[in-house]
Amino acid sequence: MTRLLRTLPALLLLALAAPAQSLLPAQPLPNDPGRAAAPAPRAAQRGTTALGLPFFDDFTAPLEGAPKAQNWRPGGGALVNNRLPVHPLSRGVATLDGLKANGQGYGNTSSFGAIDSLTSQPIDLSAYGPGNNLYLSFAWQEGSLAGPAQRSSGGTPVALELFFLDRDGRWVSQWRRLASGQPVSGFRQLAVPVSDARYFHAGFQFQLQATGNLAISRDAWSLDYFVLDANRSAADTTYADLATAQGLGNPLRRFTALPWWQYNAAPPADELNPTLGAEVTNLNPGPIPTPISWLGTVRDLSGGFQGTWLAGGGGIPTQPRQSPIEGSARAAPLPTTAAPKHLRYTLALNTRVGPGDRTLPNDTLRRDVVLNDYYAFDDGSAESVLSLPATSLGPFQYLAYALDLNQPDQVRGVRLYPVFLNTADGDNGAPRNVTVGVWADEGGHPAALPLTTRTAVLPNPLPAGQGFVDVLFGTSVPVSGRVYVGYGQAARGQFLPYGLDLNNPPPARTLWRTEQGAWLAFSSIPAGAPMVRALLTNNQTVITAAAPAAAAPAGFALYPNPAPAGGGIAVAGPAFARASILDALGRPVWEQPAAEAGRPRLAPGALAPGVYAVRLRLPDGRTVTRRLVVGGQ
Repeated sequence: MTRLLRTLPALLLLALAAPAQSLLPAQPLPNDPGRAAAPAPRAAQRGTTALGLPFFDDFTAPLEGAPKAQNWRPGGGALVNNRLPVHPLSRGVATLDGLKANGQGYGNTSSFGAIDSLTSQPIDLSAYGPGNNLYLSFAWQEGSLAGPAQRSSGGTPVALELFFLDRDGRWVSQWRRLASGQPVSGFRQLAVPVSDARYFHAGFQFQLQATGNLAISRDAWSLDYFVLDANRSAADTTYADLATAQGLGNPLRRFTALPWWQYNAAPPADELNPTLGAEVTNLNPGPIPTPISWLGTVRDLSGGFQGTWLAGGGGIPTQPRQSPIEGSARAAPLPTTAAPKHLRYTLALNTRVGPGDRTLPNDTLRRDVVLNDYYAFDDGSAESVLSLPATSLGPFQYLAYALDLNQPDQVRGVRLYPVFLNTADGDNGAPRNVTVGVWADEGGHPAALPLTTRTAVLPNPLPAGQGFVDVLFGTSVPVSGRVYVGYGQAARGQFLPYGLDLNNPPPARTLWRTEQGAWLAFSSIPAGAPMVRALLTNNQTVITAAAPAAAAPAGFALYPNPAPAGGGIAVAGPAFARASILDALGRPVWEQPAAEAGRPRLAPGALAPGVYAVRLRLPDGRTVTRRLVVGGQ
């Protein structure tokens, strides 16, 4: 336990030391298992010729991944994305978040140093001189959606620094910003002159270097809208551009994904969001608003359906720079065909620029929605992690989502996004157990006893690029109305965080967690959605051919324990064949009926107060015994 405590980021330890609460704090990502799926770009993709002026990049491509090799040296760890910035100038930024391109950190949690960088490809400035008024401008933001960059009390500050490469191959500092530790503010723009004669050579480069915590994505900086050109000034921070910015909202009303048959069973368009829109930025100097038109469409990439959810136009002001454009997803009801759907919602601005204009790509924003066989509140990407409080004693700790079904169904398993603490001074790379479960509704909250549970071993590390893991029940579980699906951990002091999507907070009273065996609603909506998904079957009974690997017998626990006289008892842990209860002298006092064999809900009826043994016979013939106290003894 002592070694494990040393491996955790300081914020996780602070959370454990705090009093019990029904709101669990989000923590920085120690790694991102899904990020390794994108291969690093090769320098050969760009060629060997130095770039010319103007240099421009607003990171509209790729949608996510490493910056494009035409403009940037590969390998710096910067992540092009539109989910970490807060109110970016245009769709897509390059975030220096402290994780490498493969999603891993740079070192251990107690050390600070150089983390991500963004370095331009060589730019030929040999034909220019001080009289050409060259300026490099860009927008920057301290911190990210995950929180502010933290100030360092050590010798290495948390900072962002700009360097120019001179003709002698030396990187010369031009500007430096120390982290303030303040809440994340809007993007700021900076124009830096390129005026010293030593920079006017054929291999000029510029670089942004971040320093911060080496192990977790805590000290982030986002960068946007780079322009390097001649005949400019320090005040040149407006452009003939009107761009989509903050991402398109969720087209669904309650979830980010749901089974197609559950969508079909709802009233027409009921599962669609009546308010769908995005943010646009007007970078023109103004003051006159810029007239444009816009079109919102949706189409099924699987084939067939197309629709329009928004059409309009108007003048976009320059003050404030950012304005919302909104419509309704219900304006384009989806067909209730009996098939999965991969839907692409798009918002396109008609800014009346020509087909070769460099700003044209930032006029379009899109978001994909899947109607397949699962429920989700997350969008598939983790910006942070959430961990249940680990305790050394007591019952299992559980987190569960509430799902309001449109028709009866069956749950076949739970899909999880585990994030192992494999930092440089992290855990030993061992697999971890997880128990998933399904609960019926009992007076507006999860029932005390689960309908079923299943324990599996999560491999560590996961295969490269794999973020989600499916844990399947031996037999699918019939459910109807409101049902709760989630996961838990044994009271053994082992921490295993799961991905947290910060861009999609769940509806109120959707999330629940246990505290000493009692269910509590979260006191307020968390920062986002824990990445836990329910897998359904369209009300078909499914028996898993290859069940998940069972945990060791030590994974069993009983709750509540002590148990009230006459109350039910739940068994959390691996699958078992049958249960029985013995008194203090070893005499059988109850045997699980054959029709209920293997169910984790034990209903022995009225037991006299005292100490008992619950004997569990495993599928392989072995037995496991757990002590049970009845009547609070």
